Amino acid sequence: MTRNRWVVGAVLLAVGVGLLSFVPSAWRTHLLEIARARGVLPYTADEAVALAYRRCSGCHDIDKVTKYCARCGPPFIIVSHFMKKYIEVFQSQGGTVPQLTDAELVAIVQTWNGLVGNWEADWRSQDLQKLLKGNEALTNLLATPVANRPIETALQGGRAPGSYKEQMAVEKGQ
Repeated sequence: MTRNRWVVGAVLLAVGVGLLSFVPSAWRTHLLEIARARGVLPYTADEAVALAYRRCSGCHDIDKVTKYCARCGPPFIIVSHFMKKYIEVFQSQGGTVPQLTDAELVAIVQTWNGLVGNWEADWRSQDLQKLLKGNEALTNLLATPVANRPIETALQGGRAPGSYKEQMAVEKGQ
């Protein structure tokens, strides 16, 4: 019986992939975006960067995000958790900003960590976990070593144009 389910599942998957080739390009792109946002497909580093810039610029000037530093506040993993909470409050007051999914949050955190800086290690793990207040996706990300975070690893060494670290390096003559 279990074998039959696997066979039926494989056939349905093959049919689904085959039908996807007949879907118009704009729809296919939209379907893939939905699949990534729901965590069905992983984000590549380039897709995560585009997502972070698109979603964060809806509420913030990107200059504000790239100049964010450890002296200014908590790590991005905490900031993104509170942005999700802020969007909930904003929507309850009639705002129209779409809510961030867990997969989007994880990709956005990794993007800004890779391009601006990751200072999670500067904070006590217990404090970070307490601030995340049960957000399972971000708690799992926090428990994942940076070397095992695919987006952040791919972006390490890169810099967002105008980022605080980029300015500090110029000021120090590096």
